[in-house]
Amino acid sequence: MSPDALPATLASPSLFWIADGLGVALLIGYHLYLRRVFRRQPERTYRGRSNRLRRAWVETMRASGNGILAIQTLRNWVMSATLFASTAMLIGLGVIGKAFDGVDLAGLSQALSLVPSGAALVRIKLLLLAAIFFGAFLHFALALRYYNHTGFLINLPAGHFDGLEVASIADTLNHAGGHYHHGTRLFLLAVPGVLWLIGPDWFLGGVFVALFLLYRFDFRIDQEHDHAA
Repeated sequence: MSPDALPATLASPSLFWIADGLGVALLIGYHLYLRRVFRRQPERTYRGRSNRLRRAWVETMRASGNGILAIQTLRNWVMSATLFASTAMLIGLGVIGKAFDGVDLAGLSQALSLVPSGAALVRIKLLLLAAIFFGAFLHFALALRYYNHTGFLINLPAGHFDGLEVASIADTLNHAGGHYHHGTRLFLLAVPGVLWLIGPDWFLGGVFVALFLLYRFDFRIDQEHDHAA
């Protein structure tokens, strides 16, 4: 291949679709693997371990009768979820504004990407990026709902639960933790989403960065070593 033909090859639509398709396939494959591990060996994941520890926390709070400590702990979780929900909404609205404000990100794509995107495609990508942050906001809002629900369940007398008070409260708290987990995950997935604005080659690089972060976020390294041994 001659040197003059290389730029034309890099700018071909096929390379655009290959990079995007490979990135999406890697993300889907990782999440399918994570789902399989979580269902079969939940203790290998931070989410599975957190679910068990939250249940143990509920048992401890119910046994000790220390309602003040329980409410203070829940308040900290509520404040954290509120901060992330507000941040996600502000970023999402800001991205929406950029999508319709005529911002010239296509020029940045032309300058930095081997496979640059046109102005119309950049606007579509901005809308998809905004959808990621709005999805994160929804998860954090639902986490707030379940944290608040746990706040009054934790101090109710046992007679209101028909003997299943710990399971009921722990399930509610784990729903909150699950939504918080998914909201944080969407923030990490926004990394390749932002780089996608520049071009599919940057998106593919962002996918590898996101997969590294997600692996550290999802899997317990100590459990991986024990499993290998």
